[in-house]
Amino acid sequence: MVPRRLLLSLAGALLCAAASLTPVGAQQPTGTITGHVIDSLTRQPLVGVNVVVEGTGLGALTREDGTFSIVGVPAGTHTLRARRIGYRSVPVIVNVSEGSTVSVTLALEKGAAVLDEIVVVGYTTQRRANITGAVASVDMADLETRRVPDVAQALQGQVAGLAVTQSTGAPGDSINIRIRGEGTIGNNSPLFIVDGVPSRDISFLNPADVQSMTVLKDASAASIYGSRASAGVIVITTKHGASGKSTVDLNSYAGIQRATNLPTMLNATQYMNKMEEAWNNSGFTGTNPYTVDKSRTDLANTDWLHELFTTGKTQNVQLTASGGNDKVQYLLSGGLNQQDGIVIYANDRYQRLDFRTNINAGLSDRFNIGTNLLLSYAMQDKLSSKGDAPGIIRHALIRPPVIPVYKDPSDPTYSASDPFTDLPFFATPWDNNNNRYEFGANPVALAYFTNDKRNNFKTFGNIYAEYALSSALRFKSNLGVDLNLRHNKAFNQNFGDDNGGGSALDQGTGRQNRPTGLNEDRGQETTITWNNTVNYSKALQRHEISALAGSEYITNYSSSIV
Repeated sequence: MVPRRLLLSLAGALLCAAASLTPVGAQQPTGTITGHVIDSLTRQPLVGVNVVVEGTGLGALTREDGTFSIVGVPAGTHTLRARRIGYRSVPVIVNVSEGSTVSVTLALEKGAAVLDEIVVVGYTTQRRANITGAVASVDMADLETRRVPDVAQALQGQVAGLAVTQSTGAPGDSINIRIRGEGTIGNNSPLFIVDGVPSRDISFLNPADVQSMTVLKDASAASIYGSRASAGVIVITTKHGASGKSTVDLNSYAGIQRATNLPTMLNATQYMNKMEEAWNNSGFTGTNPYTVDKSRTDLANTDWLHELFTTGKTQNVQLTASGGNDKVQYLLSGGLNQQDGIVIYANDRYQRLDFRTNINAGLSDRFNIGTNLLLSYAMQDKLSSKGDAPGIIRHALIRPPVIPVYKDPSDPTYSASDPFTDLPFFATPWDNNNNRYEFGANPVALAYFTNDKRNNFKTFGNIYAEYALSSALRFKSNLGVDLNLRHNKAFNQNFGDDNGGGSALDQGTGRQNRPTGLNEDRGQETTITWNNTVNYSKALQRHEISALAGSEYITNYSSSIV
């Protein structure tokens, strides 16, 4: 057993080493944008205005005196836009240079067009001027310039009080959306309504297929959905076909992504000096084993973070065809999204194929029917941490640089199926546990020998019929289905040697990382929704009267095999 005083000294050395890490990498020059927002007519400051730097995800809300400050803005020319309900959004061009502070004054004009905007609320639509609840609409023009793989990420930074986070950052991993913080009922996720059909998530939607998004924040706005809306509601309407000449649009982009500002790790010499110092400070007598090890010629000089990370590629292709006449309108779209991870692993990627169709037919002046159908197939190959809970990034941070990534080619146990080192053990003069360098598993081996494949097929859509009983009274029936089929397979392969191998860096008792194992599960979930509504709306000079009555039936069935 290693004496406690030595463990404390080693811990102190590791803390000192961690404290000496400094961020490095390509530092992009940045500046600051400050200013204040006023009413163009009264010249009074406006509070709570959302000021954003388009295309950067940066923004701020104005304070009580109308001032704002946005730091960390990349140097260059940017479009600054201020938004507030009841005012027109006017873009302003600003030039930011490195280390500078740019001051601007934004004068907003009141706009009747904003108050006359039609937003989707509950099972109907209303003019924004008639809404008293907390309702926010997403500017869809901004989404067209953002290169994001799904609608959930497109919401980030678009609505005040809406938080979008991703726990791991892995391609295709789940997105957490919270409206006005955490709640105490349910799972804290908002209710998603897509074309009148409830859904558990919106990651299957392509941003290019979305026509409008409305966020219902408070109880008065979302009360019509009952307890399901305790965490808020996000109402999404997808694009529809329009009468006119048939058009075909092709939209594609590609890019790369990589980790930046990685810490500088200790090299082999620095690490051995710290360990030698820890031994000396521990109060042990006798020969310092790290002093002896410093003279070894077989010590590696491995930067584990550099070995682990690589450059990931991303690609998106969207093809849309639409058209129609006064009677029938159609829209067809298909998309491919592919995103590679930034960890050195050939199958760390996410792919999504989707096909969507929308058809609307006016059978008469009063009666029309339509359908929306989306087919989506998502394939996710991700790194698994089963059996190694801390994860590969932590192992890369704590694994000593004196250990190589691969075994010595002269090692008699070397083979193509097991080329990696695991945990080498060097003999120590004070015990027989041989664990002087036992810090972390081989993160590169973890990346290659853990494989988690997740496949999900989704059918989502609805068919509806609408009949105008009169100019003010309309009846609508909507039948929706949400079908999910999943197949997950996690394979964790053993690496490392029971006997430690034959090289000088892999001697001793050795350790197998874990036994080889396979976990597999299949499941399906089906949700059917049928709602019928009668909507009355009539304008009487300067007044409007509206009423809504309806019923909704929801059934859910699920099964799984593990």
